[in-house]
Amino acid sequence: MSLDAFSQYFGELEDPRQSAKISYPLFDVLFLTVCAVIAGAEGWEDIEGVP
Repeated sequence: MSLDAFSQYFGELEDPRQSAKISYPLFDVLFLTVCAVIAGAEGWEDIEGVP
């Protein structure tokens, strides 16, 4: 799946977060999360990379 295909599926999602509290764009968070799950991450600790 190319980045264009990813943005086609997830690009239209609304970001429900408060704009003052956003550190990273929603697209980046979703992309990294999907990549981590494909790589075998099984929870937020795996996605974050904490040993």
